[in-house]
Amino acid sequence: MNIKINVEGHGRVISSFVFQHLLSAVLFARKVRIIEQQNAGQPFGEFFTEIRSYASASIMASAAAIEANINELFISHGAPLRGKIENFDKKFWGRYGIESMPILKKYLKALKILNIDYDLENEPIYKDCNCLIVLRNELVHFKPNWDFKPEDKRVELKDMGFRFKFSPFVDEGADLISMKCMGYNCNKWCVETAIKFIDKFSGVSGLANRIEKFKNRLNLEEEFIS
Repeated sequence: MNIKINVEGHGRVISSFVFQHLLSAVLFARKVRIIEQQNAGQPFGEFFTEIRSYASASIMASAAAIEANINELFISHGAPLRGKIENFDKKFWGRYGIESMPILKKYLKALKILNIDYDLENEPIYKDCNCLIVLRNELVHFKPNWDFKPEDKRVELKDMGFRFKFSPFVDEGADLISMKCMGYNCNKWCVETAIKFIDKFSGVSGLANRIEKFKNRLNLEEEFIS
């Protein structure tokens, strides 16, 4: 007797981009470091165009990881956060829903939904993260400072020089966003800020740390990715 059994299954492929964004940020940052080392002690030159291409990409990818992380924590089916939101489609995706909130406000909203009383907003890493996002936004929506003075830049960026050393190839009067921040020191700070913030939020919220098992691949000092 031959018995034929047909089995059908349905599954959901979960696509996560948090690590991918961070890996991109790391790879771009490594490239910036190598170019800076190759041109150490040289005056400002054409090589800076290449530095700026990789450096700006690293900044944007670092901030993108922070945004992807909270979106994935909200959207993932079967995850604790989504399960606590009644009528999820309306409250998250609907008009004026959670999806439209600024990035860091989503993190604060998540803690509120989870009934976790923690002043994340006053943590130094939260403020660093906010600075990173502002820097990313300034690059994405870049406007030359022809019509305003450098000191008119966003207040969140005023103390950027205390967070990392500026590019060694530009002078003190150079533009903050398009020149001073275009370097490995800035990229290193951006990547480390994203990782530390994701770690901090995971620890406070108890939600999954979506990069923990990949951290061995996020070493900024390596030459290549294995």
